Amino acid sequence: MNTMHPILKRISDIGIIPVVTIQDPNDALPLVNALSEGGIDAAEITFRSEHALTAMQIIHREMPNLLIGAGTVSSCAQAESAVNAGAAFIVTPGFNHEVVRWCIDHNVIVIPGVSTASEIETALSYGLTTLKFFPAESSGGVRKLKDFAAPYAQVRFIATGGIHEENMHDYLALPNILAIGGSFMLEKAQVTAKNWDAIRTRSQAAIAALLGYELIHIGIHHENEQAAQKSADTLCSLFHFTRYNKPKAYFAGKGFELLHHCGRGKLGHIAIYTPYPERAMYQLTKQGIGFIEESITRNKQTHRINFVYLDMELAGFGIHLINPDVKM
Repeated sequence: MNTMHPILKRISDIGIIPVVTIQDPNDALPLVNALSEGGIDAAEITFRSEHALTAMQIIHREMPNLLIGAGTVSSCAQAESAVNAGAAFIVTPGFNHEVVRWCIDHNVIVIPGVSTASEIETALSYGLTTLKFFPAESSGGVRKLKDFAAPYAQVRFIATGGIHEENMHDYLALPNILAIGGSFMLEKAQVTAKNWDAIRTRSQAAIAALLGYELIHIGIHHENEQAAQKSADTLCSLFHFTRYNKPKAYFAGKGFELLHHCGRGKLGHIAIYTPYPERAMYQLTKQGIGFIEESITRNKQTHRINFVYLDMELAGFGIHLINPDVKM
C-alpha cells in the first residue's frame, strides 16, 4: 500500500476543499473560522482577487493549523509568493508547465488542472498523480472520470466546477476521487453580508451530508447461540421481523444483531454507517475521539478502511463505523 503525502492525505480526509475568493481582507479570518467551526478546516484561496496574498498571510499567522492552498495560480511569481505567505499546496486551473516545474523544483505540492487524457499524460510525464479535474461538470463529470479510471488507475483527482450537495456523492464515491472542491457553502450574499453564522451552518450541513451517518443496527451480547436465537425469535414474533442466520449472530430484521458471544462493549455495540470511515475518523478525532487500531479492517482492493471501533462506550455499548462495502 503506497503511503500518501500527509498534505494530500489531509485533503482526502477532509473531503471538501472550499474554493475561496477574498474580496475584503478583513473577511479572511472570520470566513475561514466559520468554515473550520463547521468542520471544514481547509481552504483554497484563489488569485481571482488582489487580496489573496494578504488573506493567506493573515490566515497562516492566526490559524496555523488550517490547511491553506493557493488556487488559480498562473505564474511562478504567484506560486512563490503564495508559498511564502503560508500556502501548503498550489492549484492551477490548467496545465501550466512553468508553474509545475517551479513547484517540483522547490518541493511544493502542485495540483494542476486537467480535463483530457492528453493533459493527464503530460502530468504523468512530470511524475504527478494527483490532479484537479476542472471544470468537472462541463468536462464530462462523473462519466468522464469513470472513463479515466481504467487507463489511469494510479491517478487521483480533486474534482471542481459545478459540484454541490446534490451531486457530491456521485463524485466522492468514485475510487479515483481524492476530494471535491467548490464554493457551495459560501453563498455570495452571505459573504457580502458577513453572515458568518450562516456559513458555519452551511459548512456543518455539508460535512453532515458528506458523512451521511445512519444507524445500521444494534448488536446485543449473549452467553451462547441458544440465548441469541431465543432473543431473535422473540423480536421476530413480536414485531414480524425476518430472522437472518449469520455465522456469529442472528439478525432480527436488519436492526438487531443478536450475538452468540460477548465482544467489544459491555452489553454490545451500536453500528453506524458512513460511506467514508476515514473522513468520519478525521472529524471525530477533532472532537477528542480515538479509535481501536486492532479493530480496523480494510477493503482488499482499495485498502480503504471499512470497519473501525471508537475507543468509547455509550451506556455500555461500544460504537463502530461501517461502510456499505461490508456485507452484513
